[in-house]
Amino acid sequence: MTSEPARIEFERSGGFANVRLRTTLEAAELHPDEAAELERVAREQAGAGPAPAAGADRFQYDIGLVRGDERITVTLHEDQVPDGLRPLIDRLVERARRR
Repeated sequence: MTSEPARIEFERSGGFANVRLRTTLEAAELHPDEAAELERVAREQAGAGPAPAAGADRFQYDIGLVRGDERITVTLHEDQVPDGLRPLIDRLVERARRR
């Protein structure tokens, strides 16, 4: 993807109780730095699945970058989230909890 996605689809699963949280975020709600970091991680993950989780009861984050018919999904385990993406993940989790 070469420009900002139209929306982000987010799901957190796993953890001790395996409670799934889902939410979406429109591109207009993304900070440019967040969009750039998502793009970077998506390019790194393209074609490669997530590494095995480093322990039981960890969260998994599935982040879909959607623009029209194009969709790229990034899957990260809790211990794989880059520092630059952590604030966005935290915001998405809080947004999903409010729904």
